[in-house]
Amino acid sequence: MSPRALTLPTLSAVAVLAAGLLAGCGSDGDSPAATAAGSPTAAATTAAAPSTSYPVTLRNCAREVVVERAPERAVSINQPATELLLTLGLEDRMAGSVSWSDPVTPALAAANAKVPVISRDFASFERVLKVEPDFVYATFDWSFTDEGVAPRDRFERLGVPTYQSSSECGGQTAQQADELTLDDLYTEIAEVSRIFGVPERGAALVESLRARMARASSDLGAEDLSLMWWYSSSKTPYIAGCCGAPGIVTRAIGARNAFADNRQLWPEIGWEAILDRDPDVLVLADLTRGDEGDSAEAKIRFLESDAVAKRLTAVRNRRYIVLSGSDMDPSLRNVDAVETVADGLRRLGLAGR
Repeated sequence: MSPRALTLPTLSAVAVLAAGLLAGCGSDGDSPAATAAGSPTAAATTAAAPSTSYPVTLRNCAREVVVERAPERAVSINQPATELLLTLGLEDRMAGSVSWSDPVTPALAAANAKVPVISRDFASFERVLKVEPDFVYATFDWSFTDEGVAPRDRFERLGVPTYQSSSECGGQTAQQADELTLDDLYTEIAEVSRIFGVPERGAALVESLRARMARASSDLGAEDLSLMWWYSSSKTPYIAGCCGAPGIVTRAIGARNAFADNRQLWPEIGWEAILDRDPDVLVLADLTRGDEGDSAEAKIRFLESDAVAKRLTAVRNRRYIVLSGSDMDPSLRNVDAVETVADGLRRLGLAGR
């Protein structure tokens, strides 16, 4: 079972989207993305962005998606999808959200309050259909299964187009052929904003994110550092492999992922194998669903008491950086994660060493 399949009850929020992602009014001329970017360059990008013509046809996770008109009753599944739509100022065109991991970031709380929550966990296919969606957008592959909400085919047979984040096209347990990059996130923003007929908002948001990324990782000097990302479970923990959101963050700050040679998103790795790699810094997910080894506090307790784990250099020097679970998912919050990890390395005195 993947760590994401285990995450569905509420997690704690540790990081907050920065002011660059504030959601504002919904008019095209004063979009939240444009307001967030707040620079002449971003304004120029917004003005230059082409308008959307329908139908919109694109390839998404090896299938053709055709959207005949701008969605007016979209349903988002999984928090990253919901927060992107809110950041683009599309709350008035959402019929509901499904599956929350953390509380919504405070910057988006007012916009989110306008959107009905169909279920904080997964909802049934029939329950989603009751809100009469004209578009369904999910982040995780698990969501588009019978165990989640429903396969994409079930929606599309009813004329409801679907979209899935490309970061999860193969599912979490599959061997990953390619590493996820920030360009994948930027492409998703561009495609979703085009589907909704607001490409100028997507262009301005991407401009804003690029600027934040450049500032966060500037002159960090982390090339000699190795990071290990621990998501959940203590006995045989789920550790970030090569190709997901932790890889984006690690590469952005110029460091190395201790398990970059593993081609799964979240493989289970034993503590002896972790000790063999002996990473310099441990990045810990702070989960509040109540399972064994979920919270950052529980993780640190384990690290400092387990006979093998306490021998790690990072544990002996208490080199911990804590993030929310959502920050480790492929999403807008990856930029927050870059900022948090970069600040953490500076706080630990490891930047530029």
